[in-house]
Order: sequence, then C-alpha cells, then structure tokens
Amino acid sequence: MKKTFIILCLSCLSFALSAQDGITLHFMRLNPYSTYSNPSAFTQYTGYVGIPGISNINVALTNTGIHYKTLFGTNNDGTITTIKLNNFADKLNKKGNYLNSNIALNIINFGFKVHKLRFDFSYRIRVDEYFSYNRDLIALPVHGNIYYANQNKQATPELKLNLNCYQEFALGIQAEITPQVYIGVKPKLLFGLAHAKTKNASASIFTDPENYSIALDYNLDANISCVMPYTITSDTNNKLGFQFYPDQFAKHWQDAFKNVGAAIDLGVTYRINDQFGIAASVLDLGFIHWKTNNYKISGHSSDANDGSFVFDGLSSEDIELLKENPEEFKNVLLSHFPMQIQETKAFTSALAGRFILEGYCNVGKYHRFTALFQGRIVNSQFMPSFTVAWNGTFLNIFDLCVSYSIAKKSYTNLGVGVGFNLGVFHLYAATDNLIAICTNKNPLQSLMNASNANIQMGIVFDWGKLQEEQLAKIKYEKSSKRVRYEE
Repeated sequence: MKKTFIILCLSCLSFALSAQDGITLHFMRLNPYSTYSNPSAFTQYTGYVGIPGISNINVALTNTGIHYKTLFGTNNDGTITTIKLNNFADKLNKKGNYLNSNIALNIINFGFKVHKLRFDFSYRIRVDEYFSYNRDLIALPVHGNIYYANQNKQATPELKLNLNCYQEFALGIQAEITPQVYIGVKPKLLFGLAHAKTKNASASIFTDPENYSIALDYNLDANISCVMPYTITSDTNNKLGFQFYPDQFAKHWQDAFKNVGAAIDLGVTYRINDQFGIAASVLDLGFIHWKTNNYKISGHSSDANDGSFVFDGLSSEDIELLKENPEEFKNVLLSHFPMQIQETKAFTSALAGRFILEGYCNVGKYHRFTALFQGRIVNSQFMPSFTVAWNGTFLNIFDLCVSYSIAKKSYTNLGVGVGFNLGVFHLYAATDNLIAICTNKNPLQSLMNASNANIQMGIVFDWGKLQEEQLAKIKYEKSSKRVRYEE
C-alpha cells in the first residue's frame, strides 16, 4: 500500500512538470531566445537558426501542495518510515493549491535583422496545464466525514483543470521606432491537439452530527477535445469508459490542423538613458476553436432524488449485497450519481495569457540588474511572481545570470543561467530554482520539496554579434536633445 501511494504521488508530480514559465533566460542578453518573454527585447545578433528539437527545450513545474517534507516521515539516513497523511492535508491551503505544467519544444526557428527591423519565425509544440484544488479535496478522504460532523460544517471539495496542447507557428517583428524606443509584435497561428477544462467540478457534503446521515450535492461540467480518435461512454450505472484508437490517427492526420486558433505577443522597451530602462509585455493573448472529437461530461445533484443524495446508513439488504456481490453494490451506488456524456459542437477556449513589467539598470559595460513582476489569471485565480536578477557578460563569449524569485508559497527560488558563445556555436542552460534540481543528498526529495522547478536549455547557431563596446557607445544629439545608441 505504501509503495502504491508513493508511486501515485510521484506520478502526479511528473504530470505537473511546470507552471510558471522559466524567466531566468529572459535576462541573458547574449541569448536570442530572450525575446520569447518580450518580443521587443534587444538581441545582439544579425541572425540565428535553431537545431530542430534541441535548440530550445523548456520544461517547468509549479507544485504548491505535494511536498516531500509534509507527506513523508524519514529516519536519519533519509529512508521513508511513515506517510503523514493528516499532516499533509492540514498543510494545504484552504484554496488555491496548484499542480501546474508548461512544456515548450522548438521544432523550427530562425531570425535575422534588416536595418532597423528584426524578424523571427518559430514552430513549437506547447503544453499548458493548470490544475488547482482546495484542501477539502484531500482532507475529506484523509480525515473522513466525521471530522466535518464534529465541527458541524460542510466539506466542499473542488478542483479546476485547464489543459491546452497545441502547435504554434509564430512570426515576430521588432522595430526600432527611435534610438530609445523598441516595439515588438508576434502574431501566432495555432492548431489545437488536445484540450480539457472543468467549468465546474465541486461538491458539498454535510454529515449530520446527530444521526450521521450524509447529504451530498455535486456539480460536474467539463469539456474534452482531442485530435486522437477516441470515445467516451457511460453505462446504465454511470460508469465512465475511455477508449483511444491511436491506430486510426494516421487516417485522420488532417485533424491535427482543424482546431484553428490565433494569439499575439506584444512588447515595448524604453531606454531612458545609457543606464536605465523599462519594458513591458503581454504574452499569449489568444484562443483556439475546437472542432474535432468534442465531448461534454456533466452531472448534477438536481438529477438525483429530491435534489441531492442522502445516505443514512446501510440496510440489511445493502449489507448482504455488499458481501455477496461487491461489484453490483458499487453499480447500485453509482446509479445515484447521474452522469451524462454527449458529443458537442465546436467551442472556443482561451489561452492563459500573462503580462510582464520590468525595470533595469546597467552598471558599466558588462553588468545589468533587473527587477521584474509577472502574473497571469488562470481558472479565475491570479498567479503573481516577482524576480530580481543580475546578468554579466565576460569576454563577449560567456553569459552568466543569477536570479531570485518569489511566488505563492515559494520563497527559495535561486535561479542560474549560463551560456557559451564560441563563434556561431551557442550552448546554454537556465533554471529558476537551482535548489530544486541540485542537491548533495536526495535529488528526488529536493525536487518534491520545491514549489517551482524548471529547466530551459538548448543549442543554437547565431552570427553577426555586435561587440559590447559598440553597444555601449552613446552619442548625444544636441539638436533633438535625446540620447542615441549606435548599434
């Protein structure tokens, strides 16, 4: 049983590989992919081209609830001795526990500069998954319903899921409006691959403290879409069944381009002078229109007798049925919870957009300090974070960044990014939380204790790099009384 529970927890953690996109790479000025978080960000190259599949790999994690230190008890050598379920449930937030993931894989990407314009093209596969839950979803099965009866209150378990997997074709355009103002725009064409969203998945369970009868009200309203052929069924006992047909996908490969969507990134950078600047960006403002294999799953307590399911104990007939035929007893129990499965027409889902505000200060030619705030709204919940970072370039070939980020229930995010540029060969790696992936004792324990973890790395070829001395030159134009950068 203990091994099964551990495997289940680790599977959940693996599924949640991310939530806040990695931000450390954004501060690395020698990296052409810094424009992914602001299309107006200045890069030093006249051109670059990525290697398919390995030029930019971005995997991130946000996990605010399933932590090793609250879930497991260990002895001195780190061996698990107990599973602390009560402690685990009590440490959760009353609302807003996250288990999120963001994955992006570059397939094709390149960019080049023409006079005062820069163009970038990319084709990426992206997965954005946001799962949130409240404390009662875990505390109810851990503590049992008597825990709530003793407090004469309802248990209200609730979960929210918003998953989008899609292809992204993007064309970035950056323009120098003045020597101090850069703007960037990146329109995107999207093709959805899979989608799942719960509009409502909640319940209210009240246990009468006098006679311990249980009254249950529940609501489920979810949409699912996938280009992979599949069916969802519900039998007379409301038991759900999923069946996928991967062998048929080759016959329906066109479905991979039927769920069409669009999005846009916008950014602006203002160089106040040679030392200070500010920037802002809005990312992933868009939608996907889902047409293929759409299903709606719904169930409501209003469909049950008297508007809710009331359990006031097992009759002698129920006990006999449970002893003689447990499967039939389960079917009878499920029949009290009506579930409807129906194919639906096309529908539209929005992406989880985010915004970024930042200010920076250059110290000398090779060092920059930045303060950055970012946030997004997902499932009606606001997810903010704040980052301060230092970036230094050395010998014009080595890029180093150190960052520190604060997010909800996450205060130990020390990020590091390194990049080597040898000729046209550019190798880099960055993470927002070094502690989560680097420990001298138990890497898995360290990862599970982290609220945020990510890695962004790759190999890219870039050329036409401007020297730091050229970037630092300043010419004051007395006629216009403004600063001009010679690039």
